[in-house]
Amino acid sequence: MTTDSIIHPTTAVIIPAAGNGSRFGSDTPKQFLALRGKPIVFHVIERFLAEHHVARVIVCVAPEWRQFVEDAATSGQWDRVTVTEGGSTRQESVHRGVLVASGLERINIVAIHDAVRPFFRLSTLRAAIHGAEHVGAALPGIPLTDTIHRTQDRMIVETPDRENWVAAQTPQCFRLSLLREVLDRARNEGITGTDEAGLAARFGHLVRVIEGDPMNLKITRPEDLAFASYIFEKWGAMVE
Repeated sequence: MTTDSIIHPTTAVIIPAAGNGSRFGSDTPKQFLALRGKPIVFHVIERFLAEHHVARVIVCVAPEWRQFVEDAATSGQWDRVTVTEGGSTRQESVHRGVLVASGLERINIVAIHDAVRPFFRLSTLRAAIHGAEHVGAALPGIPLTDTIHRTQDRMIVETPDRENWVAAQTPQCFRLSLLREVLDRARNEGITGTDEAGLAARFGHLVRVIEGDPMNLKITRPEDLAFASYIFEKWGAMVE
């Protein structure tokens, strides 16, 4: 069975969008900065809504942005979007989103996606869902091309072999029961991870790595936003 042939309308998507985007250097959180006339995160939401696998999109935002997103959901007729209050960290926002997903009927796969990655391919989402169905968790990864050094006091102390290293992307997909277990355990043990796939692997779960996409840009700096505008101008949303 190919990944494109899977019909899975019981997938919920969680978009943690409560961060303040301090690294971007803007008073407006970067996920709400305009890209081609609308906030970056709105492009992300609408891309997920174009996918038949997705039953619900859960957007976790800071309290001061909740009404803004809810108004957009109403005016845009995003009937599959739920807006909820996020936490002080990405992990806490995802945890709150998982609680919302757990209260929905027939949801058994959860995808987590960065609010500032507007160019993911729907084929990547489908492949990640397929991986999560089979082993419990999956994420897209890009093989490293640059040499990686571990440093201490600004001096190189180790140069690991990059052959088995990948750069993690999103959407990352999980069986809902597995993700709840992982996040509950992390909270109970006071562990904070940089992504949910890493936490799942740390706790002994299998996590499949699927082929990532170099165009799946994460907008973290002003130059990234300029490049994202260029991508839209040249290639559009690339929603396949």
